[in-house]
Amino acid sequence: MPLLDSLRSLSPAALRLVWMRLFIYLGVQCAYFIGVVGTLTYVMGGGVAENALGIVLLNGCIVLGSFVGGPLLDRVGPRRFFSVVVAALVATSLIYQLLAQSVAGVLVGAALLGSSWGLGDLVAKSFPAYLTDDADELKTMNSVIFTVSNAAVIVGPLMGGFVSAVASPQAVFWLLGICSLIAVVPAAGFRPTRDPHAGSVEAARSAGGARPDSSLRAGFRSVFGSPALALLFWSCFFSFFGYGAFDPLESLYYRDVLRVDVSWMGWLSAAAGVGGVVGSMLLMRLPTHRVNVRTLLVVLASEGVFALLYVGTPWLVFACAGQILLGVAFGMLTPLLSTLVQTHAPLSTIGRVNAVMGFGNNVAGVAPLLCAPALAEVLGVQGTLVLASLLVLCMPLVIAVARRREIALLVDEEAGRLRSPKTLGERSS
Repeated sequence: MPLLDSLRSLSPAALRLVWMRLFIYLGVQCAYFIGVVGTLTYVMGGGVAENALGIVLLNGCIVLGSFVGGPLLDRVGPRRFFSVVVAALVATSLIYQLLAQSVAGVLVGAALLGSSWGLGDLVAKSFPAYLTDDADELKTMNSVIFTVSNAAVIVGPLMGGFVSAVASPQAVFWLLGICSLIAVVPAAGFRPTRDPHAGSVEAARSAGGARPDSSLRAGFRSVFGSPALALLFWSCFFSFFGYGAFDPLESLYYRDVLRVDVSWMGWLSAAAGVGGVVGSMLLMRLPTHRVNVRTLLVVLASEGVFALLYVGTPWLVFACAGQILLGVAFGMLTPLLSTLVQTHAPLSTIGRVNAVMGFGNNVAGVAPLLCAPALAEVLGVQGTLVLASLLVLCMPLVIAVARRREIALLVDEEAGRLRSPKTLGERSS
């Protein structure tokens, strides 16, 4: 389905959600890579260790933000939660201006950005479930949301690259606050059409008035108590494990292997965004019966192939081609994963389930950061990135073989769900 047709098929509330996600994510993309990693590498003259520490702090605080945000979203609902997200992003934008004059200050800024980013990620990953439980509609909505998100991956780094060229890498954080404030406009009329607490109220009544568990433990129980959610969690965890080496080494790969200046951090990130838009739009054309864990594993493995093209040579043209193709794979992966999680997760714990899923992805990214400096000393920056890419390629293939029977059962179950008037998540709640 073409993008314009998909936009026309969305409800007014879904269209508002698309704009809300676009503006907050645009601000994050303006600030993250150039504002944090670019400042450490080009302004502070940092190396692998400084970049690794910055990314560890950022990823760790993304987890913290989602852990705080998941229960909060389930408790207060999407409208009030979005106000918290905007406030956190604007505060980060302002505070960073006072901190970014030293390595320690940039690291604190990275922690603040990670915390607010963790909150904001729940908007795209959880809010669609408040608007519909139809599998085909969820696929379309998520595809559109992540198409515009990937457009932000193009525009954000370009904006950041321009600002860093005329001012400084630190100045890109002003764009974070401005974009976040603009997101308030579409959010003003956003109204969920499904009651986020309906399942909890029903459960409380059936339990004789006992209050349901509102802690993060309920999210862990939902994930690991569901074969589908547990398989999604571990598949992404082991695949994302390889990407942990990319964050602290990418800027050094640009500087020392490709030999390009800081502005190319923006241009190459934008190239990935171009691919992301294509990937998200390809998912719109994917038949709904193909939206399953088997397709997810194929997409994860393809990321490893494209990552090898991206970092496997010292030539800029291959890096650009690899970034675009890697963006295509990511562009398909994110809305596909979000659709599957929203389909299988009970609405009453959707925020906490996504917090747990984000926890797995970010912990998988943090662990390799601890050994990336040592590996880079032995293998070099490029050698370490190639090794990481091979890991990304191999892990989904191993899971596909080791869990083939369970995957086959889940694919059959998901096909049966398409013939049912209720989703698995609704039945389980």
